[in-house]
Amino acid sequence: MQNIKNILFSYLTPRQKSQLLGTLKAYFKKYDNKTKLEIIDKFFEDEKYYLDIEKPHFEFVKDYLNDDSFFKDIEKYLDFLTFEQQEKKKLEPLIQKQKEYFKLQRKKASDFKMSKLKPTQKQLNYYDKITRAHNIKKKDITNATRLDLRNWIMEIIEKNEQNIHRS
Repeated sequence: MQNIKNILFSYLTPRQKSQLLGTLKAYFKKYDNKTKLEIIDKFFEDEKYYLDIEKPHFEFVKDYLNDDSFFKDIEKYLDFLTFEQQEKKKLEPLIQKQKEYFKLQRKKASDFKMSKLKPTQKQLNYYDKITRAHNIKKKDITNATRLDLRNWIMEIIEKNEQNIHRS
């Protein structure tokens, strides 16, 4: 299906073809609630308007506005865009799962890195402050890692939030 771009508009130069396909794709996205024929009509209407005021987007289009093969090529390209859009929708759940998986992998890598590092002074001060504020006995921090401190701090915060919601 990807070869369709090579087949369509063979009578145009590569630059003209690229410009035209980009514009048609923009029309397709802009008017996604319209039918294929409505999009084509809108494109032709706009191009005729710009030709009438002598400020055409594409000089070459004036030669093809009344050409049936040009119309059919636009129609085929819009069909291709519709097909592409449907395929992306089908793949959306898989892409979402992949995003979640990679997010989990990044979190694991971050946790692993934190488990090898000593806690920062900021973390130590915050842990000290939060334990005093909640009147909780401090744990031994001599061999603690950044990950340990983060987890301890999160436990205290979560317990506090649970107590607030129960009240």
